[in-house]
Amino acid sequence: MRVLIFNTLYTPYKIGGAEISVQDLAENLLDNGIKVGVVTLGENKEKTMVNGIVVWRLKLQNVFWPFNEEPSSTLTKLKWHWEDVYNKRYQEDVNKIFLEFKPHIVHTNNLAGFSVAIWDIAHGRNIKVVHTLRDYYLQCPRTTRFKGRNLCTKQCLECNLLSIKKKKASQKVHGLIGISKYILNDHISKGYFLSSKKQVIYNGFMIPRRKTGNTQFEEKDKVNFGFIGQINQSKGLELLVESFSALKSNRNWVLHVAGKINDNYKKELSSKLLKGKVVFHGFVKPKDFFPQIDVLVVPSIWEEPFGRVILEGLINEKPILGSNRGGIPELLGAENKSFMFQPNREELTQILKKVIVSPKTLNEFSFDKIDLKQFSIETSVGKYIDLFTRALNG
Repeated sequence: MRVLIFNTLYTPYKIGGAEISVQDLAENLLDNGIKVGVVTLGENKEKTMVNGIVVWRLKLQNVFWPFNEEPSSTLTKLKWHWEDVYNKRYQEDVNKIFLEFKPHIVHTNNLAGFSVAIWDIAHGRNIKVVHTLRDYYLQCPRTTRFKGRNLCTKQCLECNLLSIKKKKASQKVHGLIGISKYILNDHISKGYFLSSKKQVIYNGFMIPRRKTGNTQFEEKDKVNFGFIGQINQSKGLELLVESFSALKSNRNWVLHVAGKINDNYKKELSSKLLKGKVVFHGFVKPKDFFPQIDVLVVPSIWEEPFGRVILEGLINEKPILGSNRGGIPELLGAENKSFMFQPNREELTQILKKVIVSPKTLNEFSFDKIDLKQFSIETSVGKYIDLFTRALNG
């Protein structure tokens, strides 16, 4: 079987968990005897090999490169999103790649920059398409359903207009994968992918053998809280710092923050807490970060489609305080409901205080009832191959 994967970015370009998950999937499909190619976007056109996989990097065909955090005007952004509703400028390059690689399956992931025109190009050559939902691009051009400092509770006029053609194009997709039940059901309920074969396939991880049972904290312990990941409004770091600011009288805690952050924002957040109460580590690999913390906090305000950091915390056997938005509750399980919170200052402050006052609370976090095998890369790849096969034969 020959599978051609499309994703907005691919190593060495990385923003969040999607790029990691797509690369892990591609390389493990290859290890399982699947011929894999990747088509992605860059600032320049090139063809290269990455760990045995041929990668076609196409130059972005839009008004600016949006992945370097440089500011753009509202008008320029609107033009970018309008062009991205249905961008035909890749048709010649993509058709050449199809002729060269001869894929049996086109597997699309994040499509910002490519647009859903990729589906029609594949459809025109009778190539079966399987799409994995990793964000809300088909409903919201910002991909997050989050604007300013707030979660969008209903679709605005702009998003509605920009999503009409995307919804119509989704009806031609043969197979649909959601990285959580939440994101799959969310799209189906809104009329997307009505005729597609549908399945939930979680992102895959290398799952080590569990070293211990549940954690053992004592009342006198100092608690090292941790936050790791992208640092922006939707991820809730500012909410976390503001919640800690209400607990200045409690001294037995430190907040560790891992992630790329600009100096001005770092100073702004630091000013809200007593000196020494927050440590910014910059970009740190998870394997180096988790040994420094006792409990992970995931205060996401947006509806995380999956929450890769949740699995990293579970694999590293760290109790997790998680927002009850999006796919997060699905990963933590009903047995850990008491460790979830509405992402507002009142509830987050309350749960932080509970842990600070009595660290033994963390011993109640249940690892044993979470079946990590369902998140193994072996399970994930096996399910992908099965769905690819069913899409081909359907």
